[in-house]
Amino acid sequence: MAKAVLDKKLAASVNILPKASSLYFWNGEIEEATEILLLIKTKTSKVHTLSSYIRLMHPFEIPEIFSLPIDRGDAHYLKWLEESMKEE
Repeated sequence: MAKAVLDKKLAASVNILPKASSLYFWNGEIEEATEILLLIKTKTSKVHTLSSYIRLMHPFEIPEIFSLPIDRGDAHYLKWLEESMKEE
């Protein structure tokens, strides 16, 4: 999934954090699972398309997808982020 997101230029970078232990409510019950967490770095303008694409590929009925805005960051990193997602 991470490679597919990068191939489509929907993100500049993906961190893969394996073996995340998760507890959550599902159908009124507490579920426990081991999951893989992806931290996907993208632009706000790509979040909707990225979310739609992940929902198509993800095995869960409701995958955990949310966005956190960046209000500040290293200028060099932010420039790299922008340039990494440019369509060729």
